[in-house]
Amino acid sequence: MKHLEPGKVPYHDAFIAFYPLYEMARLRHIAIEDPATRRSELNRLTHLRQLLDHRARNVTTPNNDTLYSSARLDLRLGPVLVEIPRIERRYYSLQFMNMHTDNIAILGRRQDGDGPLRVAVVGPGWQGTLPAHTQRVESDTHDMWLLVRTVVDGPADVEAVAALQERMHITAPQPASAYPVQHVQPTKEPGPEVFLAVIREMLQRNPPRGAMLHRTAAAAELGIGADARDWTDLPADVRAGWTAAWPALQAALRDPATLRAHTVAGWEFPPPEIGQWGDNLMLRASNALRGIAALAITETLYLSTMVDIAGQPLDGRERYLVRLPAAGLPVRGFWSLTLYEAMPDGRYFLADNPIARYSIGDRTDGLVSGADGSIELQLQPDPPADIANWLPTPRAPFRLTLRAYLPEPALVQGQVTLPRVERIAGT
Repeated sequence: MKHLEPGKVPYHDAFIAFYPLYEMARLRHIAIEDPATRRSELNRLTHLRQLLDHRARNVTTPNNDTLYSSARLDLRLGPVLVEIPRIERRYYSLQFMNMHTDNIAILGRRQDGDGPLRVAVVGPGWQGTLPAHTQRVESDTHDMWLLVRTVVDGPADVEAVAALQERMHITAPQPASAYPVQHVQPTKEPGPEVFLAVIREMLQRNPPRGAMLHRTAAAAELGIGADARDWTDLPADVRAGWTAAWPALQAALRDPATLRAHTVAGWEFPPPEIGQWGDNLMLRASNALRGIAALAITETLYLSTMVDIAGQPLDGRERYLVRLPAAGLPVRGFWSLTLYEAMPDGRYFLADNPIARYSIGDRTDGLVSGADGSIELQLQPDPPADIANWLPTPRAPFRLTLRAYLPEPALVQGQVTLPRVERIAGT
């Protein structure tokens, strides 16, 4: 689906266009509105103080390499100022997302070096003068999500990163209590009535602009819009249409083919539009369900595989060798290989294991190299005689994700020797 034309919008297309807005509203509610789960308040950074592990269940394929700092921003009362201290010799990034999951800006190591950063985030239609030496980020929605990633060189480095987080600040023009709250509660498994109610409130809070203005107008006949009627007031045929279509809608987002473009040596490369969606609405919606907050591939390249080099599915009851070339991977940031257990619902989470090791990368201490500098990792459920290069597997299907931060063009284009995943014969 490239466009939404008035009078020709099926329920599937309307759902695909507006599902990311729903998911952003749901996560915003969890973070700052729901008394049972909220961790912070509006326009304030919340910092994770430990690396994510097997208990992390909020987002599929969680990152085990960085500490996150997260803030929900509201720009309707004026610009919000974000200040980041000087961060030397380590990767960091600031991802500013609008409520449709578009990356409005990605700042940090790639373009700002060590920093420090002073960033004014301004909302739709704001006019004014900013202080000198202040970067400007312009959003087309009043509500935003800021996600800061700071790389951690293992558990012993957490304290140093926490000290940097303490020096990250957000200044808003008014206290959190001055901003309007989110009234409709999004649920994890909504029906069409809740879905449409949440979309209506979000479009009231964030009047659509640009492409979203066209998509909203096109889908108005299906109950999409800031002025849309309540579910009970919609025409009976519209309610019946949503009800009949609903069971298949989220299933469409779980198709793994939407998040891959081509395969090299068993590794699935993402579509080039990842994080820069353009008109690829299916990719944007599928990512919102399966791995929201994707960075653009100029910032980070995620490669995944669920098969070995022979094309056989990865099974944690087997034993594997993963061969990493001596040259490593060409990155200006860092790389890591993370193992995830496959869930029945199509999501992937870190697997519990006796040594609490979920990933191995260029910052892992104690890895043993061969004479030529290459590294062989052992993937299996039981510990080998030497656990230095052991990445434990669950006794279940699993997935490997190779993350490359600030990848060189040759890696993005698939012109680099990638790790080989080989099953050990006789297992």
